Amino acid sequence: ALVAAPPGLAQEGDHGEAAAHGEDHEEVSYRHVVSVSGGLAVFTDIGARGGALGLSYAYLLSERWSVGLKVEYADSELERDFIILPGVSFEAAENLELAGGVGVEQARIDEIEEGELHTVDETEALLRLTAAYVFSLGARTALSPEFNADLTSAGVTYVYSLVFSVRL
Repeated sequence: ALVAAPPGLAQEGDHGEAAAHGEDHEEVSYRHVVSVSGGLAVFTDIGARGGALGLSYAYLLSERWSVGLKVEYADSELERDFIILPGVSFEAAENLELAGGVGVEQARIDEIEEGELHTVDETEALLRLTAAYVFSLGARTALSPEFNADLTSAGVTYVYSLVFSVRL
């Protein structure tokens, strides 16, 4: 997700200890999560596809909520995008995350005008909506397939990624 895997990883903490002591709420032992993502970006407005790489940080607010920041680069034969995206993530069901964020997208688009290639730089607001499913790999790691829809004034970009997360 935007900050993939934090809520799912947060729940794996000390459920057994909390239940043994009769506690209703568990304290999350690790609140920081760093994630690396890689996948495919589909630029619907120009009909191009390319790779996407991302790095994100999340801070766990509770078992189900986290806030974070994602930096991502997507590249195709016609467009190169760089985004910076603060957002929030919520675990809607066990291991199912929904996230949203509002950020900035800087795009470099190659256009052919009168037979000449020109590169146009654009900067615009971006709304990202995300859904992901968290597969735990251990006490501190997870792997999550995720689907992102990036909405801008220029169009929609879909990003399909696989995210590896580490809890710190």
